[in-house]
Amino acid sequence: MEENGKKVTRRKFLEAGIGVITGAIAVGLGGTALTSIGAPAITNKREGKWVEAGNASELADGQFHKIGITYDAKDGWLEGKVKQLVYVKVNGEEVFALSATCTHLGCNVNFDEQSGNFKCPCHSGVYDATGENVSGPPTHSLAKLEAKVEDGKLMINTALKEA
Repeated sequence: MEENGKKVTRRKFLEAGIGVITGAIAVGLGGTALTSIGAPAITNKREGKWVEAGNASELADGQFHKIGITYDAKDGWLEGKVKQLVYVKVNGEEVFALSATCTHLGCNVNFDEQSGNFKCPCHSGVYDATGENVSGPPTHSLAKLEAKVEDGKLMINTALKEA
C-alpha cells in the first residue's frame, strides 16, 4: 500500500488500526464512567419529604415564626443530615412557609417586625412578607415550602417550590 507516495507496511497499517480501536474503546469506557460518577451530582435533585416541625398550637396566628428543622437527605450520592431554617406563618387553617436562605449567597435572613420585611444581614438584601425580592443584590425570591397542620403537628415539606 502507498499513502502520500510513501509505502505503508502491513505492520504500520495494523498498528494504526489497533490504535484507533483502542482509542474508541477508551473514549466509550471513559464517557460511561464519567456519566455514572458525575451524573448523580448534576441531575439528581433533593427529594422532598414531610418533616414534623413542632406543635401548631404553640404558634401565634398572624405572626412569622423562625423554626429550625433537621432531616436526612440524599443529594446525588451524598447522604446526611440537613439543617434548615424556615419561617412559618399560621392564619387559622392556612399555613405559609418560606425558606430563610437568602438567594444571593445563602445567608439566613431575619424577619424585621417593624418593616414587615425579611432582611439579609450580609449584603442588605430585602424581601417582602411573601418572600418576593424588594431590593439589594438577590435577584430571586425566597423559596416557598409546602406546609400543613396534621393532627396538631406542623408539617413542612422540604422540597423547594419554584418562586
